Amino acid sequence: MFVRALAATVLAAAVAAPPAFARDPIVPLSDVHRGMTCTARTVVQGTAITTFGVEVLDVVADLDGSGPRILVRVSGDAVAGSGIASGFSGSPVYCAGRDGQIGNAGAVSATVGQYGNDVGLVTPIEQMLGLPVKPPSGARTLSKATAASVRAVAAPLTISGLTPALGKAVERSARAQGRTLVAAPAGPLGTFAPQPLVPGASMGAAYSSGALALSAIGTVTYRDGNALWGFGHQFDGVGRRALALQDAYVFAVIDNPLDTSESTSYKLAAPGHALGVLSNDASAAVVGSVGGRAPTVPVTVTVRDRDRDRTVRQRTLVADESSVGDPLGHGLLPTLAPLAVMQAMTVAFQGAPARESGRLCLTVRLRESKQPLRFCNRYVVNGSDTAGVPGLALAMGTDVTAALDAIDSARFAALHVTSVNADVSFERGLRLATIRSVSGPRTVKRGQRVRLTARVREDRGPLLSIPLTVTIPRDAPLGERELALAGKALDATGGDGEGITIVLDVGEGDGSGAGGGAQTLAEVQAGFMAVQRWDGVSGRIGKARWRAARNDELRIDGRGALTVRVARG
Repeated sequence: MFVRALAATVLAAAVAAPPAFARDPIVPLSDVHRGMTCTARTVVQGTAITTFGVEVLDVVADLDGSGPRILVRVSGDAVAGSGIASGFSGSPVYCAGRDGQIGNAGAVSATVGQYGNDVGLVTPIEQMLGLPVKPPSGARTLSKATAASVRAVAAPLTISGLTPALGKAVERSARAQGRTLVAAPAGPLGTFAPQPLVPGASMGAAYSSGALALSAIGTVTYRDGNALWGFGHQFDGVGRRALALQDAYVFAVIDNPLDTSESTSYKLAAPGHALGVLSNDASAAVVGSVGGRAPTVPVTVTVRDRDRDRTVRQRTLVADESSVGDPLGHGLLPTLAPLAVMQAMTVAFQGAPARESGRLCLTVRLRESKQPLRFCNRYVVNGSDTAGVPGLALAMGTDVTAALDAIDSARFAALHVTSVNADVSFERGLRLATIRSVSGPRTVKRGQRVRLTARVREDRGPLLSIPLTVTIPRDAPLGERELALAGKALDATGGDGEGITIVLDVGEGDGSGAGGGAQTLAEVQAGFMAVQRWDGVSGRIGKARWRAARNDELRIDGRGALTVRVARG
């Protein structure tokens, strides 16, 4: 067995899983003292709750305004290799009070940076429940050196459903922003039944679910009827929330005894079923209720592989916190919808050839607009340095981000996205031809539609003659002039996965800079449509410049020119 429960003791027996929805008695901090032997509960594999030993080393006085804490040392098979790992946050600690009754004393919530991770801090249960906290007389203060090394046992951000290449790129992006994010498998083979969210059970707070599931995973500390408390510390610390409350499946605890900001032990886990709503993200706990449904926005991505005549369709539900004022300072769609597009494309490609061509049509429906917002772009990329992620996915993801940012940054009202649909098609190879020469009539008139012939070289293919019909501008200069044509170059990809950005920090991406953010719905629509690009051939005669022609089958790049005499129309 991967993990064995601690040997049965009188205390462990007293803290067996309580009846469904039953409220545990609590042990006030005033009853906690050095030398107490307690038991904590958490999940270290699968969904089964196990226990580990907790010895109270001392009660620590308030140092930084966060309130007093209980200094403990943990022991037992469940923590032997890892110590207090990320994801253990919220693990309830049960002790015997002065009257001998076993009760909930608080939640494992922090480590102190020592090798082995077996010494940590517990947030008193009264503080989590919003009750007055009365530490015993003579509570000590941590030394400055120890206090400086205290670090919350993070509820690690876990993203499941990604391919390995995309998962690594997302992890790199998160690290660059100072956040720990673990790309985990999508869940165990088959399914696991919804789990009761009782003290010691794994819980998740979901930014998204479905094909792309991004959650913070920790442990349930306390349950009173349908009300639930967990983590023992803040998640983002932004107050009111509207996130799905989930159960979770733990694959294993990954051991790392160093406990540094860059490397620590953590639970490798995947979020599971939506079982309620997380409604408060406070300093000492996250609070929610079992039952109900958090609002979400469906993001549907349909990808067609033209070469194999194969279609991949994925659906992700992204948390919609507009009803509580977008407490992060921005919505989650500009981050997660592009990632959903990248993931579906990576699955459809089954590999990342350097030379790729495709088309994206993005449709977004708003409650405030009768007509949906929609743009279509064509892409031709040579993504030879994209670390296993299709270059098309990166290029399209960048455009989806820009389009959704135009909505999210609106300043005149809170706009409500009701659905996002991305329709993608792609093929391997470059649908590209380069201009070699241009021929046509020697005399043209202002305003006249003129048929030109472009001699082009198809990428790694034959020379072709392509007809191009252009309209001569009415302000074209008269006389003998050069009519120049210029094609559209390859699309940029943001090599090495640099186009992937996870922005989940408070205040990021909210368009709050000077002059930022649309002031009308028309400005939102204009910002959205600005993402749509002309990828045809541009014309120039003197200072007159215009969009000249476009070929539906091939992107045309390169330049060509011919001398013409411009006459009056």
